[in-house]
Amino acid sequence: MNRTHRACSWFALAAGVSLAAACGGDSSVEPPDGDVPPGDVGAEADAPTDTPAETPAETPADTPLDPGDTADVPEVLPDGAACGTTQCSNCIDDDGDTFVDGFDPHCSSSADNDEASFATGIPGDNQDRRWQDCFFDGNSGGGDDGCQFHTCCILGAACPADLAHRFNPITDCELSAECIEFCMPGTTPGCDCFGCCQIWVDGTPYTVYTNPAIAPDCTLDRIADPAYCPPCTPTTDCGNPCVPEDCELCPGMTIADLPPECSDTPPACDPGVTPCETTLDCPAGYYCSVGCCIEDVVLL
Repeated sequence: MNRTHRACSWFALAAGVSLAAACGGDSSVEPPDGDVPPGDVGAEADAPTDTPAETPAETPADTPLDPGDTADVPEVLPDGAACGTTQCSNCIDDDGDTFVDGFDPHCSSSADNDEASFATGIPGDNQDRRWQDCFFDGNSGGGDDGCQFHTCCILGAACPADLAHRFNPITDCELSAECIEFCMPGTTPGCDCFGCCQIWVDGTPYTVYTNPAIAPDCTLDRIADPAYCPPCTPTTDCGNPCVPEDCELCPGMTIADLPPECSDTPPACDPGVTPCETTLDCPAGYYCSVGCCIEDVVLL
């Protein structure tokens, strides 16, 4: 799909108009003066009267839609194209919140099998309350990703007393180069490597810790309640910040939440990162997350 067509499809989605209207299509256009469609009563005398009017070829009912056109993407792509088997990869809005797969703020990776909560549905994932590994790799423990980051580094003064005991911010908040190299490419836009994310609800951003080991009852409905969704400070050394001012989507945002100057162009991604509307737009081994292709770093 060319750049113009892609921009038109995003504009149509944002403005609530048809793709044809947004991109210049118009079924009611009159023929230019002097040109009369075949078979018309006003046809010129020398035009063959028995020439049948041309009819457009019918499109087969089972012709797959272009999954790159947002305005055309159905809940389930034809024949399961580009769809996975988990709730965060199956091309379905499983929880009915209008966000699908990687655009749903609950989804952390292609292996995430719970689109309705910040838990992933992966056995053994995000179990450690004290030490955090890469939030997006589908398991707990830093033995395979080089990450061991204390929860209090993320929660600061809001860190639970049982975790704050013997916490040393100098040694417990160090990040290895291995951790950063592994986790940062697979981090959802708007999040740090450990699940501290800027999530938008009803046009308002909230920076909260979504790890179910610490905030098991955090939901989008409770996002503003620190008792359920504790505020957090994302680490600047390992993360993927989103910048709405640069037309980048954050989790939970829609195009309507971006500045007005972004409304007629596709959402942006960091330099060198491929924009996407579905994972089909991404290279192999990547996942479409909030409109940008990120590496799939799941280790199961």
